[in-house]
Amino acid sequence: MAAGIDDYRRKCRDAALHAYGTSVIFQKRSDRLKRRTDLLTWVGFVVPLLIGALAATFGQAKLWAVVLVCASVVGAVQLAVSLWSLVKRWPEDLAYSAASAAANESLANRFVALADDPPGLQALRAQFEKLDVENTARQERDNEKNVTEKELHRGMRAALRKFQRACAACQQVPTTMDPTDCGVCGQF
Repeated sequence: MAAGIDDYRRKCRDAALHAYGTSVIFQKRSDRLKRRTDLLTWVGFVVPLLIGALAATFGQAKLWAVVLVCASVVGAVQLAVSLWSLVKRWPEDLAYSAASAAANESLANRFVALADDPPGLQALRAQFEKLDVENTARQERDNEKNVTEKELHRGMRAALRKFQRACAACQQVPTTMDPTDCGVCGQF
């Protein structure tokens, strides 16, 4: 039996739900990585500036040796964390996460718009298939980024909450982002 308009509207809403959940996952990652890289950059500038300012002000003070030791320790830790961030590819992951969050939210919005105001069946089918190809390509790229079960649960809960849909497992419509015992929309 051929799929009708209502079937495509349901598929659009399901795809919107999953795309929005994925956008939440990558937005959360982006926020976390941005905080880390901002802190690392801040420490990288503050330590040398502080040393210079302290040297200019208290260059002959008896505690200068203690200040230099403390600054050297902080500088060494900052250098180690900077190296770690490069090895773990924080800048690339930040850029990818921000782009993925935006792309998935855009997909979700376009799926919702298509579901809410569908054209005729032929045009709906064509537009859905075009969006579905784009969505599948995005999912394949996102799946390479090692999304964890906890992230999936958080993304599902956020999407269910946004679209006011009941979870398939616990049958609850989430009203908060507080974790629950549900194996689908909780436990994060």
